[in-house]
Amino acid sequence: MIKVKEIKMMSFNERQRHLNLQSKCIERGGNSTIHKGVLSQFLNAEIPNGRNKGSLILCHACRNSKCSNPRHLYFGTHQDNFNDEVDRPNFWQRVVNKYGYEEACKRNKFGNKSKGGKANKGKPKSKKHKDNISCSLKRVNKD
Repeated sequence: MIKVKEIKMMSFNERQRHLNLQSKCIERGGNSTIHKGVLSQFLNAEIPNGRNKGSLILCHACRNSKCSNPRHLYFGTHQDNFNDEVDRPNFWQRVVNKYGYEEACKRNKFGNKSKGGKANKGKPKSKKHKDNISCSLKRVNKD
């Protein structure tokens, strides 16, 4: 059985060696504690616990938090998880990328007034705003 200390000593690439994102996500429900157990059993490793700086957490390489496919999960640091989030476009941008801007506007489920406007977060309000977001994304992608 692999000890948590050994997992911490592994490089980022070694901790991701078992990943295979060609396989489909498996959404069986549950939370990160259950998913940690699934991954630990798959890797024959101890279950890392704790939320201290430097502790290992469960990360989803597929970026689907409901996924419990061990080929999509890896133990990473908070920094690894943060880097995954920074690399991921926001929800509105993912919809635009998938369907195109016009179709995304048609599929718009934002604008629920009961949420005080928070549901519009990330959605361009005008053509100028859309262009500003596009410029921002281009700058981020260059880095």
